Amino acid sequence: MKSVVKANGIARGLDITQSLLLQDDSSFSGPNLSVQQALGKWYFILSNGMDNATRNNQVFPELLESDLLKSLQSDVEYIPMLLMEELIDNAFAFDKGQYIKLVQALLRNISDEVFENIECHSGVCTQIETTLGFIQNFFYEYYDFESRITKFQFREISECLKIKIDYLLLKLDNSQLLKVFQQAVTEQCSLPEYGLSYRQLVYLQNLVQEIEAASASITENAIRNLLYYNNFNSNCFIEYEIDLIKMQAEHFETDAANISFLQQHYSLMSQVKTKATTGFDIKIPHLKKQIADWITEEIKHVQQKSKNASDKDVMIDPELKIQTSLSVAKLAVLIRLLVVDKIIINRTVAPMLKTVSKLFTTLQKDDISFGSLETKYHAPDKATLNTMKEILQKWVTIIGRL
Repeated sequence: MKSVVKANGIARGLDITQSLLLQDDSSFSGPNLSVQQALGKWYFILSNGMDNATRNNQVFPELLESDLLKSLQSDVEYIPMLLMEELIDNAFAFDKGQYIKLVQALLRNISDEVFENIECHSGVCTQIETTLGFIQNFFYEYYDFESRITKFQFREISECLKIKIDYLLLKLDNSQLLKVFQQAVTEQCSLPEYGLSYRQLVYLQNLVQEIEAASASITENAIRNLLYYNNFNSNCFIEYEIDLIKMQAEHFETDAANISFLQQHYSLMSQVKTKATTGFDIKIPHLKKQIADWITEEIKHVQQKSKNASDKDVMIDPELKIQTSLSVAKLAVLIRLLVVDKIIINRTVAPMLKTVSKLFTTLQKDDISFGSLETKYHAPDKATLNTMKEILQKWVTIIGRL
């Protein structure tokens, strides 16, 4: 057996037919291994062994594989007791938080190696989950809840969630919302660099439990309220909700009706009750905020589109405009006289001036700048005022001839 291990360069001569943590002094002359050291060697054995197995299917004969799993399982069973002894020992020189996180990561990686590469993996993987559960309970303050769960645990959880969601789908006639919920969980776990974290696992278990608790009178709207309340801020669910708002908005024929619908939806959104301290993905903004921000931007977009269309409608052929021999400054003073004398009685000046800039021409320009007209309207220069006095005096003479 040793020759098989040594010949393939695995574990450098370690006898993997017995526990690394429970080495018999008569057969092992090296120093006792710590939990971290033993797990590091196990990970080395498994990861290198599986790489070699890709090139040579005989690296792990059936007997060797069985002995390896028994040895590994023995070590994993022994870890809780040894870990307690290590951390209580006054001579322990490592940062406890970092040490626990390292042990946790090694156990997860070992579980993944066994799960993906060894057929009879159930016993070892189940024991690893038991040991991780112990570490989580006894060393809660050091446990890394943002690290992903093992692939073995995800398979078990996925099957359980699928059964529960399939039951709810039957009750809700294949609700698209529930399908999106299921898809969001699946997509999160299909990302190898992320996966499903322990915190997300607890979050999903609590969320599904809440949905099941209301299953007697559950509706799709009730599920949506629960997803919002628990801040299910999955990108998949957010995209679904935004697409749903878009579909509803498409039924309105005018921009005004569309804006009114969006404003009403925003108002309803602001009244939705949510938990501020929880969420499916803590790395991205709150679900309610993302939907509300999108509605705000969509309202601005529709308003701008409506404004552009309105401006385009006001565009008039130069030949149809009221053509004058005045300058912009003189036209501005003339319009102001009409406003001051209450001949023009528009409530607001700016829109009226904008219309004037579209309808009139000057001696020099067919298109009057609204900004220039507005500036000269509010701040006429003395030269222009004197010129306009002369024009008005001329008008008095003209009136006498009419």
